[in-house]
Amino acid sequence: MDNKQQKSELMNVLSVIDNACTKFFDNLTTEQKEEIGSLEKWSAKDMLFHLAFWGDHFNTQITNAKKGEKVPQAGDYTDQVNDGVLFKHLHHQFEEAREAFERSLKASIEILKRYSADELNEKEFYEYLNGRTILNRALGTFGWHIGFHISDFYQKEGQTKKAAALQETFTEKLRGFPSWEANAIYNLACFYAQTDEKGKAITHLKTAFITRPDFIEWAKQDSDLDPLRKESDFIALFDTNQE
Repeated sequence: MDNKQQKSELMNVLSVIDNACTKFFDNLTTEQKEEIGSLEKWSAKDMLFHLAFWGDHFNTQITNAKKGEKVPQAGDYTDQVNDGVLFKHLHHQFEEAREAFERSLKASIEILKRYSADELNEKEFYEYLNGRTILNRALGTFGWHIGFHISDFYQKEGQTKKAAALQETFTEKLRGFPSWEANAIYNLACFYAQTDEKGKAITHLKTAFITRPDFIEWAKQDSDLDPLRKESDFIALFDTNQE
């Protein structure tokens, strides 16, 4: 894909995400909306405040960079990140979480629309991205991150088919981008490993390793792949790549 196609596809991915989130909201039960979560199991509300937090972080970083102002880093939020966000909003209402998330995502989409296709794909456009493109960062923050959390919620609620369908949809979208192809396939392999689809997990790992051989070392210690450790086909992946 050239830069214009990548921008068009990014907008398409954001639309798919928006639709998936609306579907997620509409299918939640009253009990799920009212649930108070914990560190061990986030509620739907907790997840949305978490995603809104990181969406706002993305928006603040890129807005400040454009203005030439100080760009906040994740380490600046030591009293808020993840667990802190959960406790801060523990007794807030679901609709507050939904509003915060939708506001954040809408703002992100409007920000990204204003960048040209070439700007989105320029590796050195903003220093804080450390060589990554705006497009690459956006796909991680909104494509992978949102998809992961909604899928994880489905999985923990025993809705494995819904979780798998969402993972597969987002993987298909993300793998179309050169910078995300291997990551998307590898992440899907991790999902399959965690849901006991061992054959699918190993097949996808093999594909990911071909594109990104550097993933091999990471896979050796990735806890998401622990369910595969004793599988002969999994072990063979590393034997083959050591030859």
